[in-house]
Amino acid sequence: MTPTRTIQAFIDAKKENTTPSEEVWNSLKGYRQWNEPELIGLRNASGYYPDIYFEKGMDETISKLLAKFKEKVVPHKF
Repeated sequence: MTPTRTIQAFIDAKKENTTPSEEVWNSLKGYRQWNEPELIGLRNASGYYPDIYFEKGMDETISKLLAKFKEKVVPHKF
């Protein structure tokens, strides 16, 4: 399951008042390997559904991962 689909499936389950599937939870556990847009989407989803953060300190971990992406951006002048 792709990270984008994982977040969407979690949101859909919450809107329908059902429990997210085991596949969704397993995919969420791999968030440390996600790319920047997916991590931003996960952080945005947590604003509406805070229980998407399933482990303690997840927001801080995501902040550190996003900071690593920002370090890779090389400023340039034309």
